[in-house]
Amino acid sequence: MYGRADRLLHHVALGLRPLLDATFDLERARWGKAVRDVPVERPVFVTGLARAGTSILTRILHESGGFACASYRDLPFPLAPNSWARLGGKRRVEARERGHGDGLMHDLDSPEAIEEVFWRLREGARYRRADGLAPVAPQQESITAFRDYVRLVLHAHGGGRYLSKNNNNALRLAALIEAFPDAVLVHPFRDPLQQALSLRAQHVRACTLAGEDPFRRRFMTWLGHHEFGADQRPFLFDGAPGPDEDRGHVDYWLKLWISVHEALLFPPHEVHGRQLFVDYDALCANPRRYAPRLGARIGAPVALETLASPPVRAADVSPALLARAAETHVCLTDRFDAALG
Repeated sequence: MYGRADRLLHHVALGLRPLLDATFDLERARWGKAVRDVPVERPVFVTGLARAGTSILTRILHESGGFACASYRDLPFPLAPNSWARLGGKRRVEARERGHGDGLMHDLDSPEAIEEVFWRLREGARYRRADGLAPVAPQQESITAFRDYVRLVLHAHGGGRYLSKNNNNALRLAALIEAFPDAVLVHPFRDPLQQALSLRAQHVRACTLAGEDPFRRRFMTWLGHHEFGADQRPFLFDGAPGPDEDRGHVDYWLKLWISVHEALLFPPHEVHGRQLFVDYDALCANPRRYAPRLGARIGAPVALETLASPPVRAADVSPALLARAAETHVCLTDRFDAALG
């Protein structure tokens, strides 16, 4: 998607922190008064562990209308969406399959986890560690600035409800609710073994692609995407896999699955009532039943007839980890059934 000139521009705009900081300051100064009264009502944050249908669900919601979301069109100046929209014009790029190799197409207007650039700038020194991403509560001034960022995105993309797909938001759920008390936190999940196998497969694929094109690794790091690949960093919840554990073995990813979902199941009190757990497997198996109920809970139409059901695969896995994952999965499905059953 990016030629040599575009890569250089992205390196400067995203890789140099002082410039990134300056673009946000200038954007707030230029558009602050214009967006001060922009309403932010029931924003939707799709967040959790990768490979659970987060991208597909976000796109379904976005396509329903009424939502505004950061997209690749905001790059390479994602913290200045209004200013860059005037400078960058209506660029066009032909839709192509994303690097995951899963058949999901994207273009400049596809909703994406661009907002993590904001958190990397404001809080990166506190939560981004060499061994992983830590659940550190953001500072108050960062939460205030995030409210401004959301209003800037809404203004740039035509208003509506704010929609976010950002797995890293699992680290800061309480801060999201502090910023927007009526927010909806959507947590898709899958069968633990199947999701772990998918994560491992994507990790291998991403490492190969990064080896072929070093810019890909830098680009993913600038965007704060550490789910898999050459700069993979796990969420450092209790029970997370250690830096010396084998990412080539499914046990690593199953251990990560357990730690993330146990953390999501037992969040701070103020978060619990805003969560909506979505069983992606059940949604694939019976979309006509669950899509209307999901739409009612989110407050937006979910136009969904069919979804591709993930393949069933087996693997050499620790029986103890698998048993614990199964117990956690039961708790997740209980929450799903209570909300949408």
